[in-house]
Amino acid sequence: QCQLTRYGMDCYAYALLAAGQIDLIIEAGLHAYDIQGPIGVIEAAGGIVTNWQGGAADQGGQVIAAATPELHAAALEILASHV
Repeated sequence: QCQLTRYGMDCYAYALLAAGQIDLIIEAGLHAYDIQGPIGVIEAAGGIVTNWQGGAADQGGQVIAAATPELHAAALEILASHV
C-alpha cells in the first residue's frame, strides 16, 4: 500500500521524515540507541514514533514512525492485520 519502498536507509530515513520528505518508516530489530535520538527529532517536527502495538518505542524493537497521527493510526491498522 506504499507508493515507494526503500531498504537500508538507517538514521537518514528519520531525518527525511522529520524534514517532511517522507511519510512513514517501519523497522524491526532496533536497539534502544538506534531510536532514542530520532524520537526527539521526529516528535519535535510533529511526527509520532511508537512500537508496532502503539506503545513506547524508546527501548527499540519493532518501530513505526509517521509524519502525522492519522497516517500512524492507518499504518498500525494495516500492520495489525498482517502480523
